[in-house]
Amino acid sequence: MLRRNRTPDLPAPIEIEIVSRLYGALPQILCIAAGLVAGTAIMAARTGDPVLWAILVAAVVTSIARIVGILAFHRRGKQTLTLPQARRWEDAYAWAAFAFTAVIAALTIRMFHAGHVDGYILTVGLTMALTAGSSARTMRFWICAVLSTAALGTLVVCMLLTGDLLLQSMALLLALYLYSVYESSAHIVRQIESVLVAERELDIAARRDALTGIANRRAFDETLAGLPSGSPFALLMLDLDGFKAVNDRLGHAAGDDLLRQVAERLSEVVRDGDTLARLGGDEFAVVLPGGDAAAAKQVADRAVAVVARPYVVLGSPTRIGTSVGVQVVTAGTRVDIEAVKATADVALYAAKRSGKGRSAIAEAA
Repeated sequence: MLRRNRTPDLPAPIEIEIVSRLYGALPQILCIAAGLVAGTAIMAARTGDPVLWAILVAAVVTSIARIVGILAFHRRGKQTLTLPQARRWEDAYAWAAFAFTAVIAALTIRMFHAGHVDGYILTVGLTMALTAGSSARTMRFWICAVLSTAALGTLVVCMLLTGDLLLQSMALLLALYLYSVYESSAHIVRQIESVLVAERELDIAARRDALTGIANRRAFDETLAGLPSGSPFALLMLDLDGFKAVNDRLGHAAGDDLLRQVAERLSEVVRDGDTLARLGGDEFAVVLPGGDAAAAKQVADRAVAVVARPYVVLGSPTRIGTSVGVQVVTAGTRVDIEAVKATADVALYAAKRSGKGRSAIAEAA
């Protein structure tokens, strides 16, 4: 079945990446377009065939359309594509490629119908170049299958209709080649999809804390660095109160279990779009994009409350708490991220000095 993805349930970011790679084949397209235009022009000039002149015009138009489409895609800049947008770009690429392939098919039909024997080699060469390049570079099986079937199928039929035994034998070989194109293209596409999925999983794992499963320091730093300049946000820095005593009394396995339970509770506190991270040891942080002082205070107070509830760690009941330092950055403020983190840390230690188990808000930046 000619579905978009060979891998079921392909993640949207991977599909978007694959579509983007469709537009990286400009050198290959330029070479095939040059061969089509130049070869058709030579044959039209040699034979004076008006149909070939018309095909030449179509070749120029479709070649330009493909090149303009690729340039337009790259001119959109670094804007992140949504999946619907990526699929529209994919469809645009496909229809331009299909039109280009139709010109090659028309050239093949004309060469064989008019008996331009000198043009047989041209059509075979263009068809082979198109299908080989498509199977190697087009990471969408459905596009490759349609292109290859149209180009090779036309050539096979034209060869079979010549009545020439040698050409008919070649047609059968090309039919087998078409089957091999399907197989190789499907295999390449599956391999690429599998590699991209594996890379994405490794990338996600590199940004996850191995113990708790929430974001790690790397993801936390990237989240802060990726906030739009001048946008409001709040930063909460959390440090557990009494964790060291539990760790010393019950052991590191108990401490790890306790950290996992804390992370699970804090995950229920943060809002959609917020980033909860473990920075190391018993330190946590929350980034609230668009958060104001009221929202930050509400999240901080809820964090203090949920962490303070009793725990059962490896069969032993225990209690800990948390102190929270909050720094709020208002809209339109140009800030130094490191300075924001330092200020939130100052607020955190102010909360600890004032009795622990509470939150403190730093002066708005």
